[in-house]
Amino acid sequence: MSQCAAAQVSEGGAADLDLATKIENAGLTAVFKDAKKVVSIGSVTDNDLTRRQSFQEKDLDMIHSFKSDAEAALWVKAQGIGYSCRKGLKPESPNQDSFSVLIVESEFALYCVYDGHGPRGHDISNFVRETLVKLFVGSDVRTTDPKQAFEDAFVAVQRLLEKMDPKRPGDLDAKMSGTTCTMAYHDFAKDRLTIAHVGDSRAVMGMKQEEPRKEITSEDLTHDHKPNVPEEKLRIESANPPGRVVFDGFYNHRVFSLKGMYPGLNMSRAIGDVIGHSEAGLTAFPDVKEVDLRDFRKGGSSSLTLLLCTDGVWEFITSEEATKQVFEYPPTRAMDAMQQLVSLGWKRWMQDSDHEISDDITGIIVDMSKPPS
Repeated sequence: MSQCAAAQVSEGGAADLDLATKIENAGLTAVFKDAKKVVSIGSVTDNDLTRRQSFQEKDLDMIHSFKSDAEAALWVKAQGIGYSCRKGLKPESPNQDSFSVLIVESEFALYCVYDGHGPRGHDISNFVRETLVKLFVGSDVRTTDPKQAFEDAFVAVQRLLEKMDPKRPGDLDAKMSGTTCTMAYHDFAKDRLTIAHVGDSRAVMGMKQEEPRKEITSEDLTHDHKPNVPEEKLRIESANPPGRVVFDGFYNHRVFSLKGMYPGLNMSRAIGDVIGHSEAGLTAFPDVKEVDLRDFRKGGSSSLTLLLCTDGVWEFITSEEATKQVFEYPPTRAMDAMQQLVSLGWKRWMQDSDHEISDDITGIIVDMSKPPS
């Protein structure tokens, strides 16, 4: 194995572990064994929880095969990747969003965002971030059938949460807490994206054409799982046992059990939310979309950008506006582009709420203009 270094995080964080143990715990032993260039970046639950200031970045952990963190960061920058995970304006709750990025030179990349909800949503999103990546990367069919690998992993992590007992030390309470999840797997050899998601953390492909005239367009690669979508409503009401879809009188349709006014989620699919799964027709089974990136390039796009963001971005920014925003920056400034986008999201939340509330805001941007080398 080549020399590796771990990023510094807050005291008591994941960086305190031995490096080999961290790699093993992350399920990345096989990925690291061939001494290739590898970088894994992921958010970790903030040690200061509710004391973390609003719009501050979440704590991070990094595992890599470079001689230094700076070297690893430069390599990620060269790939045209930017990310941000910022706490919203909600003093009673920690940042419940999470994200992860895994890049394995000449093989694949995996980009993921998670949006936790409920009283222990930060615990659930962090657990899913750790566990889903491990299950998917370690799947025997990841390279041959990534769709199946995603479906198996999503179902498996849901079963793990359902088996947990909050009274048992180390177990999580997922009864009324859960998370969205959107994951994009880029197989470099096939130049193909496979995207799996539950919930409303959206993936968007931005396209920029220079000829015959400059034009910026976008295409949603996922569709938000909302209870009022006819197919989702039918599935919920046909479940065993069935759930109910009720308009809340303000902005959202929500999912309820026939037994009472709970869980009240404004999404129809999520990981966790054990009571919602058992009583209200929720599911953790993902929609999966496969995208041949060569088809986008044949269309004449000179630049391609993948965006994965939680609804902290999408609440007040359309896919088209977000795409135009990020194309104001070259791929070498992807981090700046991402910071600009989350800042715009924050500004819109502040304007809409009169500076009283904002959701957590998380996003990943990836330049996909050129075929992987």
